[in-house]
Amino acid sequence: MPEGGAGESGKRQKSASAPHAESPRAAGQEDPFWPIGVESPGAGFRNDGPQLTPWRNDPLLQDAIAKVVIYLQVQRDIYYQVGHPLGEACKSELRGFFSPALLDRVRIVELKERRVANPWFYEEARAQGIENLPDISHKVAVTFLDVVVFNQKITPRDLFHGLVHAAQFKLLGLERFAELFVAGFLQARSYFLVPLKAHAFALDTRYAEDPQTPFSVEDEIRRWHTQGRY
Repeated sequence: MPEGGAGESGKRQKSASAPHAESPRAAGQEDPFWPIGVESPGAGFRNDGPQLTPWRNDPLLQDAIAKVVIYLQVQRDIYYQVGHPLGEACKSELRGFFSPALLDRVRIVELKERRVANPWFYEEARAQGIENLPDISHKVAVTFLDVVVFNQKITPRDLFHGLVHAAQFKLLGLERFAELFVAGFLQARSYFLVPLKAHAFALDTRYAEDPQTPFSVEDEIRRWHTQGRY
């Protein structure tokens, strides 16, 4: 799962105090933001990433992808209702890195006296011989589509890391993200070597080293995907 960044200490990131907005899905509105990604191959976002055809007929892989999709969507719907939008000062600081649409949409949650639980399918995965599953409850944060849930106090770098994953969801779509994440984990056998994760760490490091020099995270995601690096 896409957890938070390096856990660097720093000034706590504050959110807006306004009431949280209703989830577009819960309101019954059309919401194209996540299912297939906002940029289709025909819109200039070429799908030249890893071709997973040899894996597609593997029922265990497909089952794993389906479970990750369900987990991410269900958790997103739960936490969105208690999330808060980013504060205006925060959005102003991050506008050179992320699109206004993403910054306006994302919600953040800082848990108190509890942590995000591990997915229900972990026990079954271990029984199938899958090891090194990440312990979500010990991660800094987890990104569920457009909601970043923190297990501890929020820092600017950890928030940036979570927003990178939100941007990946936005551009790739939920199912493509889950497919790349599961395949990447099974191939690398290491959570931190999954390309989606490695890229988020690289980008949050770049930001932490020079937060005054903006760059487009979404352009970086497009570049990695079109180059087949995911």
